[in-house]
Amino acid sequence: MLVVLFVIASCTKKSAPVKTVAIDGSKVFTENCARCHGANGTGERGPDLTKIDYGKDGVTDAIFNGGGRMPSFGDKLTKNEISAVADFVLHLKK
Repeated sequence: MLVVLFVIASCTKKSAPVKTVAIDGSKVFTENCARCHGANGTGERGPDLTKIDYGKDGVTDAIFNGGGRMPSFGDKLTKNEISAVADFVLHLKK
């Protein structure tokens, strides 16, 4: 029995550590949102994001689903990118 356990233990494959990559919300914002909301989020064609009254969930939902004239980005950005953009937008609030 000890031999069987040794063989099983020696055959198990150790997983490599998972690397997480930080997503730059400002970069994703610049590439996808700035054309309507402006580089600083103060609005051009889109609303001024420095004055919005949404929390993280509200901003995330707006990015994912769109609304009004804003298109949905749920099929264009990953959930991590949407979360990073939401954090960036909340950082813009004055």
